[in-house]
Amino acid sequence: MSISVVPLPSTIAKRAEPEEVRVHDEGGAPLRCCLRDSRPGERLALVRVAPPGPTGPYAETGPVFLHADGCDGPEDAGYPAEFEARTQVLRCYGHDGRILGGEVAPAGSDHLALAERLLADEDVAFVHTRNVVFGCYMLTLRRA
Repeated sequence: MSISVVPLPSTIAKRAEPEEVRVHDEGGAPLRCCLRDSRPGERLALVRVAPPGPTGPYAETGPVFLHADGCDGPEDAGYPAEFEARTQVLRCYGHDGRILGGEVAPAGSDHLALAERLLADEDVAFVHTRNVVFGCYMLTLRRA
């Protein structure tokens, strides 16, 4: 199965009002606009977003980092290695936007292989990955 790795849509990113803007001296913050870790010296915005897909009580709002001055999106279409280096929760959602369950993907494991197995269930419309400690939305995975 081919899987699409989807960043936070630019329409949502452009509308998000920053709670905080700062130069990130050390780098390493996961950016949801281009699906990579920040580099030292980049200006970042911490914003509150509700990623698309989940509905009703499953439509969570939470903090994410974006480039403060806009971004051209991911450089490649694959799953970001920097994100795979983090333990993630892969949450499954149905076609109605309700949560169906999920699994933990340990750091360094093959997150795409797990997503492929989860998306093999026809009841699963898409998968969100989330940071296991902070619960922040990372990206969306869909059948290509």
